[in-house]
Amino acid sequence: MASGKLVLIDGHSLAYRAFHALPQEMSAPSGEPTNATFGFMQMLLTVLEQERPDYVIVTFDKGPSFRVAKYEAYKAHREKMPEEMRQQMERIRELVEAFGFPIVELDDYEADDLLGTLAKQAAEQGLDVVIVTGDRDALQLVDEHITVLTSGRRFSDTIRYALDDVREKYGLEPKQLIDLKALMGDRSDNIPGVRGVGEKGAIALLKQYGTLDELYAHLADLSPRYRRALIAGREDAYLSRDLATIDCHAPVELDLESARVGKGFDRDRVMALMRELGFRSLVPRIPVLGEASEDREGHQLLLFEQEEESSVASRSRALGKYEPVVDEAQLRDLCARLSKATAVAVDTETTGLDAMRAELVGISLTDAPQMGWYLPLLAPAVEGGQRPLDLETIQRHLAPILANGEIEKRGHNLKYDMKVLERFGLPVSGRLFDTMVAEWILNPDSALGLKSQAWIRLGLQMTEITDLIGKGQTQTTMDHVTLDTVVPYACADADIAFRLADMLEPELREREQLTLFRDLEMPLLHVLKEMELRGIKVDLNWLRQLSEELSQRLAALEARIHQRAGRTFNINSTQQLSQVLFEDLGLPARGIRKTKSGHYSTRASVLENLRGLHPIIDDILAYRELAKLKSTYVDALPSLVNPETGRVHTSYNPTGTVTGRISSTNPNLQNIPIRTEEGRRVRRAFVAEDGCLLFSADYSQVELRVMAHISKDPGLIEAFKRDEDIHATTAAAIYQVPLDAVTYEMRSTAKAVNFGLIYGQSAFGLARQLGIPVEQAQAFIDRYFERFPRVRDYMQCIQAEAAERGYVETLLRRRRYFPELQEGSRASSNQRQAALRMAINMPIQGSAADIIKLAMLRLHRMLREQNLGGRMLLQVHDEVVLEVPEGELQETSRVVHEAMEHAIELDVALKIDVEVGPNWLDMHPE
Repeated sequence: MASGKLVLIDGHSLAYRAFHALPQEMSAPSGEPTNATFGFMQMLLTVLEQERPDYVIVTFDKGPSFRVAKYEAYKAHREKMPEEMRQQMERIRELVEAFGFPIVELDDYEADDLLGTLAKQAAEQGLDVVIVTGDRDALQLVDEHITVLTSGRRFSDTIRYALDDVREKYGLEPKQLIDLKALMGDRSDNIPGVRGVGEKGAIALLKQYGTLDELYAHLADLSPRYRRALIAGREDAYLSRDLATIDCHAPVELDLESARVGKGFDRDRVMALMRELGFRSLVPRIPVLGEASEDREGHQLLLFEQEEESSVASRSRALGKYEPVVDEAQLRDLCARLSKATAVAVDTETTGLDAMRAELVGISLTDAPQMGWYLPLLAPAVEGGQRPLDLETIQRHLAPILANGEIEKRGHNLKYDMKVLERFGLPVSGRLFDTMVAEWILNPDSALGLKSQAWIRLGLQMTEITDLIGKGQTQTTMDHVTLDTVVPYACADADIAFRLADMLEPELREREQLTLFRDLEMPLLHVLKEMELRGIKVDLNWLRQLSEELSQRLAALEARIHQRAGRTFNINSTQQLSQVLFEDLGLPARGIRKTKSGHYSTRASVLENLRGLHPIIDDILAYRELAKLKSTYVDALPSLVNPETGRVHTSYNPTGTVTGRISSTNPNLQNIPIRTEEGRRVRRAFVAEDGCLLFSADYSQVELRVMAHISKDPGLIEAFKRDEDIHATTAAAIYQVPLDAVTYEMRSTAKAVNFGLIYGQSAFGLARQLGIPVEQAQAFIDRYFERFPRVRDYMQCIQAEAAERGYVETLLRRRRYFPELQEGSRASSNQRQAALRMAINMPIQGSAADIIKLAMLRLHRMLREQNLGGRMLLQVHDEVVLEVPEGELQETSRVVHEAMEHAIELDVALKIDVEVGPNWLDMHPE
């Protein structure tokens, strides 16, 4: 007799459940589909963690089973396995083999039959058996030794079925489930069952009579309905029972020794597959497996443990030789070494994510791969009771190195570290190499975190910060982590960034993107850092006044909404609002989807479609807009004012978009709504310092100018050269009227056409936007292309280029990749159409983003060269906002025009509109 636990896994069933449960868009870095593979791996690890088995076997289907010979229609309705699924089955087998688990499959038999046979053999030998499957056919196998583990409503959830669980769910014994399926059939397997007998009736009949045979033996006792059904369906009933019965006598033999956990485990191969598939999130769950041994009492001991707490530091330490620097002599020696380096990687450890408020805990540095030094400032006492280095000492020795323009500074998300270091008297100057930005240029859709990049590019598993400081309510800060633990963690950050830079630079050069990186993105980090450090002043009194006003308006709207509804309710409750709109008021709900709660959706797009049907809709939309404005900006901004500077310091993310545009967070100053009066009034809160004015410079129709340059359309180019209103010019073309006959409404329609075409909009999309027939929208587009035919040529060419090369480029060679358009792509038609639209837009929008960045670099340099006090504060879309001393307005304006209008030479001139005022709202043309 054997002992221990055997886990039997239905490989096909789990893979299919995962394939249909997880997003089809999941893919590896190579682009291969991974949703089924990921789900299978996720469930496998869950089972290993929860069950800690001694033995594991995986079964797979192999061709049609013997049941097809009995009933040709058995599973005949099932679609052929999708190619995306077939690819993943091979990957799943690779993973199973890497774990060392035997695979059992047999011609003419389904995986269920192999599971049943092996489970019964194992139970007879005294083992506990857990069957892991994606469906519940295996519940008929449950007994005192066999349980079934299946996925729940969410694939990652598990449900365990022991004897009592089956009895509770069905009110039947496991073996009776065979007869249950014989009666009710199974659509998924095309098992016919008995027509007219459903699940509820079948369970009731089996509870009373026990088995299918006994049921037929007592036909005379049944109601006429069931008697007629069972007599007519006798043949189908017994056929269905045969089809539903798992064959527990398949010609396979249980080989426990080959199934022993850890016996054939190849951790290196598993890790290589994890890296290849992009499953970094699963890596921490990969167990340390070894063969089972026996303890002194003869019990099986499985060496199956996750890494212990003490291994967190050792894992980072294993990446290189890392040392703390805890006295001035060590610091002096280190800085003498670093002063001779051509490149130094730097990383900071802080007490928080806000670079303007965080305390500096320590600094890690390196000038070579697999080496690193850590300078602690805030940390528990080091060995011997010695305190960490003081800031003044670090400044004295390290500041000259960080300020040395001849030494390249490397790091990952360097702008954060630069801000922190500058706040603590350690400004960084000179050439930069930010590995996060470099990776973003090379692969805009990649996971950009340092630990993700270490895993993807170097195959190294780095320690997560939560392993050091915890998470949730128990989370601490880095200044509470012991020096022995923080040194390897912090030094690894600098070391890996140093190594990644060596790897990324040749790739940038090969793709001809090194100039974009070196001459634009890296210098821009210095500019963005200064903008963030400076921040912008906020008028708190105005915000308080606006908040009170909005509160009153919201209260009035709420009262009016309740009056229109005929009762009070919580307007912010989507369920209560749904009930009011679609039940109480009876608004049409046809075509509106229901939410998980069973109520009709009340999202903004739904309410927009209901406009005009009841006055309550306009009030609700107005209420939502005001409430969002109040909570997101008016009430939130005061808490974001830095107590030391009295200003708001937004954070600009240079890698926040695939097009190259800079994004803004904490707060997002680029999303303040300006199309409504209330949104514009929020801008009134952003004010200039005393003695200064805010100066706004906004590119005029920069994307359309880029379109003219890229398409080389003579009509478009000449219109810009004549300084025509391009929207009016387009209106004249699509309405076939003279330029001086264009009305405001015509121009508005033409503007939608201009920008719609830039974004690859179809006639259908334009028609929906303008509320006109599709035929009219198509006529507008046709007339546009008649007037500007080279624009159409550009669109066709760029789409063909995207399909052929897999990417498109901006004027400065920024790329966006479109694997959806490549041959063999598994993308749907909708995904391909969306990719084609983005392929049209990317060179235009991306080039516009490059131009504003070039302009910011030129402006930053020219303001300093001419000793002007104006400084950039904000960058929003195509606009730059400066704070300018009142006495320097004229000279600053000249510099701004020169810097921005000559940032790049195009076939059409760039043009800016400038405004000046005491705040961001009350501005007038300069």
